[in-house]
Amino acid sequence: MSREPPGILAQKGMIVPDTEQSLRDSKTGRRTVLGMLAFGVVMVALLWLYWEMYTRPFRPLQNAIAAAYPHSRPSVIGGRHKSHKPDSPHVLRLVLQMPLSDFNPQLNEGESHHRAIELARLADKYVPLTKYDVLEIHLVQRPPERPQRHWVESHPIEEWQQELSVPME
Repeated sequence: MSREPPGILAQKGMIVPDTEQSLRDSKTGRRTVLGMLAFGVVMVALLWLYWEMYTRPFRPLQNAIAAAYPHSRPSVIGGRHKSHKPDSPHVLRLVLQMPLSDFNPQLNEGESHHRAIELARLADKYVPLTKYDVLEIHLVQRPPERPQRHWVESHPIEEWQQELSVPME
């Protein structure tokens, strides 16, 4: 029993797909697209949740630094570097990316130290420093097509608190 292709399309030499097979294929394609879309939505939600949990404790401090230094880009990170090791210290790291119009942090040691004290005061105001063992302050400038200028001051919290108890000039 031979099966003849239906209608005018078969007379013109065109291949007519099996209707049942094409319906199954379209349902599979729709499922695939919807699955990919759902996967994307879930991944974006997980990324947002992770970032929210990671930055929420430091957001008030980061906003205060941004308000105090308007053309800079502050970043605040807290935690332990190698958290699986019991002796790794809890570190609060403040990174201030400064505009090029500001002072050079590598050349002006006194100005850099003064800025670090101001940042430590802000940190003390917005974050409970007693939860951390070390406070690191990084001042960074990134001139175009040149090496970055980077200055770091890192001390145990007790030293910073002694420094903060001295009034500013």
